[in-house]
Amino acid sequence: MGGMVACDVFNRRTGMPIANIRGNPKACALFNFLAERINESVSKSNLKLPNDFEQLMLSFPQGLMMFMINLNDDYRWGIVVNTAKASMGIAVSVVFPTSVPELRDALS
Repeated sequence: MGGMVACDVFNRRTGMPIANIRGNPKACALFNFLAERINESVSKSNLKLPNDFEQLMLSFPQGLMMFMINLNDDYRWGIVVNTAKASMGIAVSVVFPTSVPELRDALS
């Protein structure tokens, strides 16, 4: 329904994309850097949290939301969604649970 603004699968070590739809290589590199700093901060915080997130959601003004999902040790999937056009319930409960295993299989 036009809710997906962009998506990229990118390398967790380099931040370089390997596949995308309306992708942005610069965003991949920068948000990959941010994700790694978040992982480091969680690790150093002494909170009882995993050292590596499974899914990270960031909310932006104008109804945009970014999801970063760790697919495996080598790749992340970044998706930007327009929440005015896409149901978050369908994305989180239907699209991601279906798509993540398929992407993981494709990358193995």
